[in-house]
Amino acid sequence: MAPHTGQTSPAPRARSIAGSAATALTDRQLRFVLKRRFGKDKEFQRQSHALHTSDSLVDFLVATANGHDPHLPDEVFPMLRWGGQFVFASRQQDQVVDLAKRFNTHGAWVIEQPPATLNRYPLNFRLLLVHKRLHYFVTRKTSLIKPGESSERFTYNVNLTRHAESGSYIVMKQVPTFDRVVARLREKFPDADIETLRRRARKFTEKIFPVFLTRETAILKLLQRDLPSQFAAKVPQVVSAEQDSQGYVRTLYLKWLRNGRGDKPPLTQLQFARQAAELLVAIHDTARVIHLDLRLDNVVITPDGVGFVDFGSAVRVGESFPEASLLSTLFEEMMRTSQIQRMLGKMAEGGMVTSQEIRNSYHRIDKAVDFFYLAVQINAPLSNPDFRGLVTFEKDSPEARELATLTELILRPKDPEKPAFKSARDILDGILEIERRLKR
Repeated sequence: MAPHTGQTSPAPRARSIAGSAATALTDRQLRFVLKRRFGKDKEFQRQSHALHTSDSLVDFLVATANGHDPHLPDEVFPMLRWGGQFVFASRQQDQVVDLAKRFNTHGAWVIEQPPATLNRYPLNFRLLLVHKRLHYFVTRKTSLIKPGESSERFTYNVNLTRHAESGSYIVMKQVPTFDRVVARLREKFPDADIETLRRRARKFTEKIFPVFLTRETAILKLLQRDLPSQFAAKVPQVVSAEQDSQGYVRTLYLKWLRNGRGDKPPLTQLQFARQAAELLVAIHDTARVIHLDLRLDNVVITPDGVGFVDFGSAVRVGESFPEASLLSTLFEEMMRTSQIQRMLGKMAEGGMVTSQEIRNSYHRIDKAVDFFYLAVQINAPLSNPDFRGLVTFEKDSPEARELATLTELILRPKDPEKPAFKSARDILDGILEIERRLKR
């Protein structure tokens, strides 16, 4: 199997379904299939020539029945970025049809091109009766996680779906089903009785998830209204929303911010840091929104640069909730249990965070929660596997050393009571100063 980068190239081998040289296609035949299927496809032209490192996820994978190319759905899934396409070709039609059925019933894929047949004539001379029949299909990865698997990252059902009017793919974020929530709770609380789990699941599906999805819809509309135009494409844009009888959003459709640089070069670590800081400054100071969950999972790198997604936990600056209300209770719990809060607590306890500005945000809704995590992750962008091939990182490079020093000054200032870095703007100024020094 090879990531398609303009030509067929070797790739790591893995277990696959039965195949042999007799049914496999040659490199030339594979290129013929790709040319016929994708010759004028703008997405293929834009994504297939992107830079891929040996361990990076890819946007296009091509496989044939040679006995060692991986092509089962679960094998291909971790090799592709979200929205990536997989092309399988063989001389054996039954093999193509059977495999396409596997992908179609798997639950994480959409068939883009059903099994089809191409006739390839020697020297492209159609008058000759001799030709080879080449069979293939194309499928797209539309789910973020494999069916049946759970992830701390995803609580809603999040999939790609075609927009009815434009035909392009958009993101569908949906309140999960009652049964799915029950199953998820059973995994987390195996000793709880079924009635308790069902009661909790009902509260999640009927109230908690719809409330937060409704809030996210409103926050995203606010961002589109208030963000400067150069940042509008760096956060999700609401396409439409479906509400229940109580007015809560149960399904949210968003413009897809796709990870990938297309034909643009990867960002440097310094560019990544600067763009993330610039966007956070705009969100905090202009749109007056606090994200509260700026893990690398919620950062994307697109042709437009660094973007942020998943504003489900976001609040407006200065927003307050009535005491003992549902939102007050939920945000209090989130400020105690979120991944970012757990990390902040552990680092503060271990002496790795001494800045009083940041320490004061522990268990609180505060802008410092966002810029704390920004300061931490600009030093390890490749912690998100999606970013391999999209951002360069060399731990001993001048920019890596400079950014590590900056992070240390943010987290452990000389005077913890009067830190120099008290906002995203301060961090951006520090990054710009690094740029100036490195250009001298």
